[in-house]
Amino acid sequence: MYFARHGTKHVYTCEVDAQLYEIAVRNIRQNKLEDKITVVHASSSEYIKSQPKSFKPDIIFTETLDCGVLGEGYASIAKDIASIAHKNTIILPESIEQFGFLINSSEIAELNSIANHKEFDLTCINTFSTRSYFPIRYQMYASATMSPVKKLRTYNYREHLDERSTFTMTVYRSGKCHGIVTYFHAKFGHSVVTNDVRDSGHWHQAFHPFPQPIEVTTGESYTMVMQNDGSIIPLGN
Repeated sequence: MYFARHGTKHVYTCEVDAQLYEIAVRNIRQNKLEDKITVVHASSSEYIKSQPKSFKPDIIFTETLDCGVLGEGYASIAKDIASIAHKNTIILPESIEQFGFLINSSEIAELNSIANHKEFDLTCINTFSTRSYFPIRYQMYASATMSPVKKLRTYNYREHLDERSTFTMTVYRSGKCHGIVTYFHAKFGHSVVTNDVRDSGHWHQAFHPFPQPIEVTTGESYTMVMQNDGSIIPLGN
């Protein structure tokens, strides 16, 4: 509706959820913008397949990000965008930078796993633990940072996303490391949307648990691999 009110010739927008589709249609009708906005009850992939090859929007806007960037289908959305964007298409967000740091926090790690109870062995529940990442309010939990913040990945809807990326992190505090906390900066023109741990807002941060905690040593660098489900596996130093 914002684009339609500010000079766009026509807006095409996709919504796969039936209830949200109906709400979107009603909202648009209430604001008397139904002549300028077409709401499509389909995924972007389905809609693009139904269009001629000449379908090349001037502006593409998406807000299909979760706390760890990838969880709302980034890879498929990026593929859709790349298939219809021309060289002058404005894409919002234009890029997303993901940052992370190593932490020691049994409190955060235990949100995703269970240790032996004094009377019962309940560890079979850990079969269902999240292997990629899950949302946290980082400031709510006791933790110790173990490395400086590092940029881990840059996402650009015009470029192919590799199946995995490798990076190194240098430790400044020895001890047991449970995983990595990440946040992002998504660039929308001159503005940035972020779930940075230093800001207050509705966004959660993402915690990427290691398969098993690792012992790290001050001054040592450790190689990590991030896969496209957001899971991070330490390879060692």
